[in-house]
Amino acid sequence: MRTYDLQKMQELLHDFYNLTGIKICIYDDAENELCYYPEKLSPFCNLVRSDARAEKRCLDCDRRAFAECKKTRRRAVTACHAGLLECFSPILYEEKIIGYIAIGQIRTQQANVMPDFRDFPEEMRADLRALYANLPVIGMDKIHSAIHILDACAGYEYLRALIKDYGGRLESRLCEYIEKNLTQDLSVTALCRTFRLSRNEIYSLFRDRFDATVADFVKERRLCRARELLEKTAQPVAKIAVLCGIPDYNYFTKQFRRAFGVSPSKWRKQNAAPPAREPMQS
Repeated sequence: MRTYDLQKMQELLHDFYNLTGIKICIYDDAENELCYYPEKLSPFCNLVRSDARAEKRCLDCDRRAFAECKKTRRRAVTACHAGLLECFSPILYEEKIIGYIAIGQIRTQQANVMPDFRDFPEEMRADLRALYANLPVIGMDKIHSAIHILDACAGYEYLRALIKDYGGRLESRLCEYIEKNLTQDLSVTALCRTFRLSRNEIYSLFRDRFDATVADFVKERRLCRARELLEKTAQPVAKIAVLCGIPDYNYFTKQFRRAFGVSPSKWRKQNAAPPAREPMQS
């Protein structure tokens, strides 16, 4: 789970735009746009995306750029289907991608020929030509400088600090909560409510951090607690099942046998700690 200091991110993007005059934005690690400057879409791109087929091509271009970043862990420079230049750089922390920073919607001197827009409805073409002609033309020398600054921003500790990863701390809190509340409702819905997370966040966290589903992780912790109580106490098996959050005795026995290969009673017989010896009389 991550939190984002969007205000300070916006200030950083504002400064970049003041220096370069190029649109810039930041995405999270799931490729969702977090913030941008100056506007989300230029008037030209806004009109392009009003056509459903063209919007799909725009999104496909973005997906390919993200895929290239994930594959190489380096920046990806591409030309969109409308001929505008875009550059995506992954933001890395301990070799893990925690976000992306990108510049785009750039009309270069090399793309100075007016597109014919033949793939668009005829009634849109005149407006597209007019808006395209109004896009500022940026020289490649300035673009290369902007890309170098972009790379520096992607590796900038200040920017990384604005994307705070609470995954490790949240992982510990979840484990501690589950261990202390094995007899309580530990469903996805209950955990979402307790930790104020969405279902997708819970699913992703358990998959990425524990390599398990929520149900499997909780069941494993309950059975491990049962195994510990069988070894260290003389409480009845049925009572231990209740204390571990699996009050159905038959179901508990079945799951215990499936996990450890023997019944709870047999496990206790094989692994119970020997009784404490009486001190020798002097």
